[in-house]
Amino acid sequence: MARDREPVSEDALEELSEKIQEQREVIRAELAEDLGGNPEDYDAERYFGQMDGRAATDGGE
Repeated sequence: MARDREPVSEDALEELSEKIQEQREVIRAELAEDLGGNPEDYDAERYFGQMDGRAATDGGE
């Protein structure tokens, strides 16, 4: 159960954050290779940062 777990340390959070960033870079590179373009074209943080808090559309579906 969640209530029986120890709190996550700051060091563990930092390590996990670094691993996630490394995975994101690999995934963006693979998307660019498979679909074309540059890895930066597949950077969701950059895209959503440009949204200025606006909701993303679902394409009308």
